Amino acid sequence: MNNAGDPVTGLLDDAGFSDYTLMNINYCHKLNRDIDPRLALAEPLKCIVTVLRGAAPEVRDIGVILGCGPMGLWCIQALAGKTLSALIAIDIDDNKLKLAKKYGATHAINSRKENTEKAICDISSAHMADFVIEGTGIPRLLNEAMSYLRQSRGRLVLMSSHESASTSFDFRPAISKSLELIVAHPGYSQNTADDLRRAVNLINNGVFKLDEVISHTFQLKNIDAAFQALEHKPEGYMKGIVVP
Repeated sequence: MNNAGDPVTGLLDDAGFSDYTLMNINYCHKLNRDIDPRLALAEPLKCIVTVLRGAAPEVRDIGVILGCGPMGLWCIQALAGKTLSALIAIDIDDNKLKLAKKYGATHAINSRKENTEKAICDISSAHMADFVIEGTGIPRLLNEAMSYLRQSRGRLVLMSSHESASTSFDFRPAISKSLELIVAHPGYSQNTADDLRRAVNLINNGVFKLDEVISHTFQLKNIDAAFQALEHKPEGYMKGIVVP
């Protein structure tokens, strides 16, 4: 039960970027006192739970995170541990790959520097990946992602919002391998409130590390600068937040 003065996080019904707002109690969850509310970003972390439920990792799976932006790194944080056989991070930015290893990836592959499919084959002793979580938003990489998956019911999970259409997606590998394509966007969730509850539990347990992922912080009065940074991505930009 929430009491007056408790720090909370949650999903806003209709409002945002304001000093004060009202929240539906069903989407409002209490934070531990040691959690910085500025770093308890309920909405994207709820989406991480939705994505992971779509990926449905099983004991000793080999998982691949394709793209180590904030969402990819948070997936790695949530998946890290001893349950998977391997948790493989793929990116073209060595700094992001260093963070991926720090957060629990067992292997890091720079796809500009090595043959990614061969590397996954070697890591997995030719089993290949049981699931790939795609976090790049680059349509042409979907074909490559399919090549990382195992034969028979490997799971390709689309986490990114793709702003441009794919002109070259080839269904033939999906057919020949009997792959599963899962679009784990908000509408995929069978229970948004429950995904949120699970995400806040992970926040309170210290699973999500946001301090190094959040690269830029803006005051509410400087929100235009925040949107400009989001659009044009200054050097070192990873994730920006607006703090009332």
